[in-house]
Amino acid sequence: MEALSEKILYEKEAMDVLDNTDAEDILWGEDLYEAKIIVYPKKIKDIPGYEEIKNDLINVAVVYLDSAKEQILRASVVRCIWEKELLYIAECNFNAIWKFLRNSVDLGLRIQREKGEELRIGKADDIIDMSLLERKGCYAVLKQGKINYVARALPQEYIRAQSRKQSALDNFKNRYFYDITSEVYHDKSCDCISSIEPVNFMASADIPEELRPCKECRRKMYLRDACFPNVKIIPSVDYLLTKSGIKDFQLEKFTYDHNLKFRYDTKNELKVIGKEDTWIIKGFENNRLVLWHNNYKKLGPEERYIADGFHKQGLEGKSLYKILDYIKDYTYAGHLNAKKHLDKAEAEITNENVKQKKTTLWSRVTDFISRICDRFFGIFN
Repeated sequence: MEALSEKILYEKEAMDVLDNTDAEDILWGEDLYEAKIIVYPKKIKDIPGYEEIKNDLINVAVVYLDSAKEQILRASVVRCIWEKELLYIAECNFNAIWKFLRNSVDLGLRIQREKGEELRIGKADDIIDMSLLERKGCYAVLKQGKINYVARALPQEYIRAQSRKQSALDNFKNRYFYDITSEVYHDKSCDCISSIEPVNFMASADIPEELRPCKECRRKMYLRDACFPNVKIIPSVDYLLTKSGIKDFQLEKFTYDHNLKFRYDTKNELKVIGKEDTWIIKGFENNRLVLWHNNYKKLGPEERYIADGFHKQGLEGKSLYKILDYIKDYTYAGHLNAKKHLDKAEAEITNENVKQKKTTLWSRVTDFISRICDRFFGIFN
């Protein structure tokens, strides 16, 4: 039985499809027997050599049939270099359409064979190029119209390096991760971690010297350090900090330079552990922040012990930045020293007031005596 051309049967419908898509032209599956479909992962701009081909790429509507749909004629817009018959299709899109599109390609092969044409391929799958999908440890294959990955044997050295990388990630003491060929370090949750080759992978409990933090994950690193070991509270703490306008560079200063620690025990309250004392910041729900300071009992002029409970510190209505800036500098010795200066200043003011009062009183007495004398001597004059 002679193979019937889809583009002849559905040519009119195809023009309607073209009118409703952002494409410059139509490509029928049955005409792709001499084409090549290059499947790429994720974004086309990330494929090797994209800058050289981007000006040659156009949008085309690839037409195929899906008999399971009420509207049997389907189209998918893909990128194409028309003159070279090269089609670029993202992996996710390819998996959605190839099981249908390959039937149309096979139809084109049948039509050409019936015409007596010599073909360079034997089946529709032969026009697929999956070289851009190569991954470490596996390669791509077509199975039932979709791309699958098959593991390949790895050298023992690579397997050992993978094991070392995973062990470093599992070690809770490690907080900073980097590629020895890079100048940037990352948090363990950063997307860049998976792309670091195991043989180049390094981990550290301390900030790597002469490296800079990753812009994408640095805030997560600061928070992980401030919330450690209870990293589950990071999203809640970050919500309060972000809501109150704390920027990355400010958070870096408070956590790395001044070693402030954050805890989240009660909703809308942030507990902060400073150099010597513990603080609670309340009022996030209405943006009217109030600072509370841990209670303490004096044992002597310069000694104390931390008691239960908290008291208001007196910083109300301040921004979170100003409150944290106050906490980072607070020490009990500094508090006593400031109080001594305050007491001394108050004492000096009091003494000056007493002197002024005494001077004023004496002036009044002498003035009174002077007036009496003036009157007394005036009687005899």
